[in-house]
Amino acid sequence: MTHSIRGRSIVRLVAAVLFPLLLTVGASCNAPAIGSPFIPIPPPNPTFGPATSQIDSDGIAHTYWKVTSPPSSELSDLWVYLANFNMGVGASVQAAQDGSYRTQAEGQPGDWIEFGFGAPYGEASQTMCRPLREGLADTPCR
Repeated sequence: MTHSIRGRSIVRLVAAVLFPLLLTVGASCNAPAIGSPFIPIPPPNPTFGPATSQIDSDGIAHTYWKVTSPPSSELSDLWVYLANFNMGVGASVQAAQDGSYRTQAEGQPGDWIEFGFGAPYGEASQTMCRPLREGLADTPCR
């Protein structure tokens, strides 16, 4: 009889300690770090296009896509980092006060573009990935 009472007490103690810990960890998955901005997951989707071709001084053709994003108060004055993993190129731009941004990305249709959002000279606090194609980038990379 004492074993079952002691066993229940241990289970209750473990549950009392683990339950608040699990709630804290679960809540922190979409919570900002202290002092960092809160960015919704996923952030507002950008629009790609139209693509334009340019030839550099070495005669090499490059394709650039216009990248725009609608206003989002969560992105106000943050930096947006774009990286094309297929080509190893990227760009960065600071979002306007309303959270919108415009830049360009080099690449070919289907290239993966990763977006990072964060403070200048720091690591991106949130990221998302979209395939490069004309129009609204509403499909995540796989």
